Amino acid sequence: MSNIHLFAIVSLLLGCICFFAFKYAKQRKFSGLIVFSLLLAGLVLRIIIAINQTGFSYDIQAFSAWADRMYQVGPSKFYSPDVFTDYPPLYMLVLYLVGLLRSVFQIEHFSNLHILLLKIPAIICDLVCSYLIYSEANKHFSQSRALVLMSTYLFLPAIILNSSAWGQIDATHTLIVILMCLLLKDKKMIPAYIVYAIGVLLKPQTLIFTPLLLVGIWDQVFLNGFQKKNFYQNLLGGLAVILGMIVFCLPFGIDSVFKQYLKTLSSYPYASANAYNFWSLIGMNWSDQNTKFLFFSAKTWGSIVIVLIVVFVFLLSRYLKNNQAKYFILGVFITFTMFVFSVRMHERYVYPALALLLFAFIYKPTKALWVCFTGLAVLHYYNAAHVLYFYDPANYNSRVPIILLVSAGMFLLFFYFLYAFNRYLAEENGLKFALMKNSQEKDSKLINRLKRFLFKPSAPIPSSPKVSFSKLDLILLLAIMIVYSSFALYDLGDQKAPLTRYEMQQDDSIVLQFPEDAQPQILSYYIAPPHDISFTLETGQATEDDWNYTEQIIWQNVFSWSNTSLPEKVRFAKLTLHSLNASVIELTFLDDKGNVVLPENASEYKTLFDESSLHPQVASFRNSMYFDEIYHARTAYEYLHGLPTYEYTHPPMGKIFISLGIALFGMNPFGWRIIGTLFGIFMLPFLYLFGKRITKSTTAAALSCWLFAFDFMHFVQTRIATIDVYVTFFIIVMYYFMYKYCTISFYDQGLRKTFIPLGICGIAMGFAIACKWSGIYAAAGLAVLFFAHLLKRYKEYLYAKASPHGRTGTMSHDKILKNFLPYTVKTIGFCLIFFIVIPLAIYLLSYLPFVDPVNPGLLNKAVANQTNMFNYHSMLDVEHSFSSLWFEWPIMIRPVWFYSRVVSNTLREGISTFGNPLIWWIGVPAFIYQLYLLFRRSKSSLARNSTGLKNHLRKSTTDLTHEELYSTSFLTIGYLAVYLPWVFVSRLTFIYHYFPSVPFAILLIIQSLMQWKKRVAKRTFLIGTCIYAVLVFGLFILFYPILAGTPVEQSFVIKYLRWLPDWIFVAN
Repeated sequence: MSNIHLFAIVSLLLGCICFFAFKYAKQRKFSGLIVFSLLLAGLVLRIIIAINQTGFSYDIQAFSAWADRMYQVGPSKFYSPDVFTDYPPLYMLVLYLVGLLRSVFQIEHFSNLHILLLKIPAIICDLVCSYLIYSEANKHFSQSRALVLMSTYLFLPAIILNSSAWGQIDATHTLIVILMCLLLKDKKMIPAYIVYAIGVLLKPQTLIFTPLLLVGIWDQVFLNGFQKKNFYQNLLGGLAVILGMIVFCLPFGIDSVFKQYLKTLSSYPYASANAYNFWSLIGMNWSDQNTKFLFFSAKTWGSIVIVLIVVFVFLLSRYLKNNQAKYFILGVFITFTMFVFSVRMHERYVYPALALLLFAFIYKPTKALWVCFTGLAVLHYYNAAHVLYFYDPANYNSRVPIILLVSAGMFLLFFYFLYAFNRYLAEENGLKFALMKNSQEKDSKLINRLKRFLFKPSAPIPSSPKVSFSKLDLILLLAIMIVYSSFALYDLGDQKAPLTRYEMQQDDSIVLQFPEDAQPQILSYYIAPPHDISFTLETGQATEDDWNYTEQIIWQNVFSWSNTSLPEKVRFAKLTLHSLNASVIELTFLDDKGNVVLPENASEYKTLFDESSLHPQVASFRNSMYFDEIYHARTAYEYLHGLPTYEYTHPPMGKIFISLGIALFGMNPFGWRIIGTLFGIFMLPFLYLFGKRITKSTTAAALSCWLFAFDFMHFVQTRIATIDVYVTFFIIVMYYFMYKYCTISFYDQGLRKTFIPLGICGIAMGFAIACKWSGIYAAAGLAVLFFAHLLKRYKEYLYAKASPHGRTGTMSHDKILKNFLPYTVKTIGFCLIFFIVIPLAIYLLSYLPFVDPVNPGLLNKAVANQTNMFNYHSMLDVEHSFSSLWFEWPIMIRPVWFYSRVVSNTLREGISTFGNPLIWWIGVPAFIYQLYLLFRRSKSSLARNSTGLKNHLRKSTTDLTHEELYSTSFLTIGYLAVYLPWVFVSRLTFIYHYFPSVPFAILLIIQSLMQWKKRVAKRTFLIGTCIYAVLVFGLFILFYPILAGTPVEQSFVIKYLRWLPDWIFVAN
């Protein structure tokens, strides 16, 4: 992979260097020898690579076999049902020449010369394409700029890889498409028909560009002054070309050629065939195209995409009118859209877009188009090179990071291309675009910008007015909490479970005798720590000492009902412990009908059989631990009973909260889950208050609370006894109070009032870190926000210093000058206590119930555990079938399957954690949109550079007010603080690590909706938000069975809930 990364970097550098070379190229003329020398250098480079790289063995062997076959049997017998041949007849004639030369000169198969002969047609087409770029660019720019563009294409690694290293012929197909576009541009329709026909006879992928030809016909024949003569000329010309194609195919056999086309077009029936696109991003590379995705098969979606492409090509052509770049930019749109979203795409099908982008750039050189070109050059190289050098069908893994990252890059680049296309349409005077500007007009000195940022005075901003909390707010909040609580508390778990324990030591035995008429078939057990305890089970029929069956058994999960099968006839049973000790809470023997069979001597082991009435009909999440409860809830139990701590990989605080529920309600499923569920309920007021404080809108506050209430992950994670709920709760709290602190000023509110939210924030931060180390990520974001706030106060101080006796609003400048330094010092001192001393105390005290026999003493065991935790997480090198990478989380590629049970042949139970699609899939676009609002140009800049569709875009956005600018910046920093660090985590990760990011994503959605509110009537906004809220709740109800573990028809889950291939919710 190192070489692939190297040449990908070369591609990026080449794109950047050539961009600046083009930008600053001087008006110079060169002799034709320079052009010839560059082309010769490109040819030599390709020849060297071609003879040193065998290429893709499958393709090279096929081309070689076809070349020999064409020469040996001729066209008439070439196509045969017994021989694999999936290329059209024209390229077979090219290969005929290769076969002829190899035979005449007795060239050894797969020798360097033979491989070069197979690759040389595509190499020649590379050179011709490069020259056409130079020729066309020379008509619009200086010769030096034309040479830069030619060199860019000529030496691009992705282009060289295809023809010279791989040995494929996409260059021939690309040359045809370029020629067709040039002819359509020049209104030479009949030659365009001929070139298109040649392309179809060369490579069937030319059919993808049929909409281009249709647009050309519509423009030249029907739209621009319809004339009968012109119509009939084109009609007859088109028919003549079709007839020519038929005549050309006659030697091959019309029927054979037609069947060959059908066979080729129907081949590779997969969602993706190594194209790293949308389908590969969701794990469907090499998945059958009939696999369902969002109610339809991938094949159906592919057909929908093709129809939409045709429709949009005609619509977009109207905006482009007579633009010279029309057919090239539409060609890019067709290629890119097909590659990213259609089915049966190979890795090379986006290849023509590189040349088409350069031609579009020639006619209107925009920076955005060049970014598209460079990005595509890098991503396509990664895709093609990875397939060429690393594709192994026998050991294929669709979740290799390079596949997912390149697929995500292609997906994002496509939307950037749409943005670039929009700008392309908008820039009617594009030849004088921004990249032509003199660089001296821009201040490129970073240090000066930094100085201005740090030391530019800014007018003092008063504290934000107090946010009112009305009766309506209270009613809405309570209503949401009540509705959510009814779902969250329902079927949370049994409130009773066996409690009494029977303690055993190594070699202890339990000997049981059953009634003669009893037939126990199953031994059901319920144990306390330790786990994985080893027994010997012996059974007999005659006497207590006549054991005729022996089995070694291991009892694994604690506080979970589990079963061990018994022989058919059991009168006596003996369990002998081999582990050091065991704590058995309850044993229950069942017959074949599920009835409890009580041993005759049960009274000898009273605590083993005293709670048989609590034995459930079936073991489920309602009466047993599931997923990581076996670690976290178990450790909470150990804290209460002073037992050695089992789960040490996270700080203790989260498990202390779990133990609180156990202490109040007992060691049962309800007891170990209730506190987390209550924390989940009390997250909602903070989301409501956060939304209200940011937007000052009751509607927005209620919507933010509602969205979080009915996000799937919020529901699932707060109903399982793990620690993620607690760290997420405290992250919400600490960011809420930091926001409150940052929106008040100690200049007009006084110092003490600022200490209240700041102190609560610090305490919450301490609890967050004491629950889980990911709280440290969030704390880093707080630090950024806090010091940014102090910087703002400092810049206000500089402003006041310039006018010491002035006033800004109600704040006098002399008071600012007097108080800045002492208030700042006191604030930092306060923070040392509340953000360092108190959090350290909270963290250290959380180790009070932690038992470490090796390291006694509070400080010793706390310090030792930090080392153990770090070693565990840094050295964790395991795999899990439901793990996922950070960039997969917002897309929800792979939910985590917490629980599963087969109820009947058709009914299933399951619990999975993932997000509500109407929240998570909107959250990332909302984040990107908010970033756009933060960094987009000012109105004046937009006005200078915006026309056409750009004006339409401007109407759909708005400038941020100062308060919106700050709140958006605040949420963006918070979102990145809890999400971005996971990019650098190499250990095993899961989608629930995204949980702390969800509140920020929701608030960013709310911020985006508030921008929309500015452009619509109040009634429209209210109706829109209500519809959105209803849809979110509707999805929650739809998916509720697999979130809550409710029995559901397996067919319903597969048909309506499995939107993505890896959404596995119930057992088969």
